[in-house]
Amino acid sequence: MSELTEQIKKIESQIEKALWDLELNNQLEEALVIYQDAEVKLFQLPINDENPAYKEQQRVLSYCLMRQGNLLRQLKKPDEALALSEREIAAARLSGDDITLARALMSNGTNYIVNGSPERGLTAIDKAQVLFEKGDSYDHKQGLGWIWILKADLANAGLVKQEPIEIIDIATHALEILKPLENWPGVARAYAARAKAYERQGDDVDAAKDRQEQKEYENMIEPEG
Repeated sequence: MSELTEQIKKIESQIEKALWDLELNNQLEEALVIYQDAEVKLFQLPINDENPAYKEQQRVLSYCLMRQGNLLRQLKKPDEALALSEREIAAARLSGDDITLARALMSNGTNYIVNGSPERGLTAIDKAQVLFEKGDSYDHKQGLGWIWILKADLANAGLVKQEPIEIIDIATHALEILKPLENWPGVARAYAARAKAYERQGDDVDAAKDRQEQKEYENMIEPEG
């Protein structure tokens, strides 16, 4: 492993640590500072597009920008999140990695929907889904599962028009994909999305069951390390 590749890996570890230690514990502004610091470090590396480590730098940059955009949406700064996601897609394309590009398209699509452009947003999300469906790896399957979660969440938030029965089917599809992968954060999110749809349908019994499942799977989530 080259020295530059090692430095990129350390920066990616910094992002992951902030995700698990801060972002997932709702310390959003603290996590954002660390993500922004990671972005600066990536740009400070002496790498040009002819360097073998360039694609890896762009992959991690895209991921870093995705994490920032996610926080900016939660901090009610959708315009800033959208601007970042355009850069995120550019970096993903330069990385040459389909998984990175698919994740960036998901992020970009979400930002367009939140900013009032649902058709453009859904087009980006559909493109991401096509990329995830092209492979059978863990990352492909996981990405596809999260596509269904995203669609359920957007519908539950009223940003995309779907009937509760349709959202229940979408969330169930996510569960069918993510449970065999033991992707417990995704499974918990899918149960939460389905519970909301049951509640909208007036089915308090099934909603309560899914809320309990959500809690159980949340308790199974452990930091990556």
